Amino acid sequence: MKLLEKTKSLFILILNLFFPIKCIGCDKKDELLCNECFSKVSPAERETERDIIAVFDYRDPIIKKAIWELKYHHKKYLGEKLGQILYDSLIEEISELKKIESYGQPILVIPVPISKKRNSMRGYNQAISIAQGFIKQTNKNILKVENDIVYRKIETSPQAKISNRAERLKNVRGIFDIKEKNKPLIRGRTCIVIDDVTTTGGTIAEIMKILKKSGAKKVIGFAVAH
Repeated sequence: MKLLEKTKSLFILILNLFFPIKCIGCDKKDELLCNECFSKVSPAERETERDIIAVFDYRDPIIKKAIWELKYHHKKYLGEKLGQILYDSLIEEISELKKIESYGQPILVIPVPISKKRNSMRGYNQAISIAQGFIKQTNKNILKVENDIVYRKIETSPQAKISNRAERLKNVRGIFDIKEKNKPLIRGRTCIVIDDVTTTGGTIAEIMKILKKSGAKKVIGFAVAH
């Protein structure tokens, strides 16, 4: 065990030496997003769909850069940081969800699935990284990530490539489903669907719809930006 810890510490030391952590906003060392830059980030002001909450404005240059680096430049660690920020920003909403009786079971945190092709190219699902950072702020008795309950049954064009709202909504309609063996896990449960960005709200709303259809007691969507 001690050898493993030493090896891990050495690996982190080497990573920090060749790829030092810098603030996404100002390049300050040893911080992914320093307090000064975070204080300047614009909150989400545009309306989202019912029961979907976004924290930041995607047009903000720092947030846009963070999500871009996470999704397209293999900086997976930014997902965990954004997840931690998401939790801290929505602590009141989470507290309200905890009051909903789910037979003493934890709230299920469900990341939005991405296509197999994009997962293969990227090496990870950014929504899972965000969800993992999100639940680190508490314990497994309260929140639990479940990334195998909902799956994408139809491959579609990326939402970012579609500008028309109606076409975006059409593009995600009916593309998700729940594995039959997992449906009993949903009944009577409280669920949080997590994604990096919501624009029309269509993607999160589709997953919320099938969770409710499978018997979830309460479903809400959280996104880093809108």
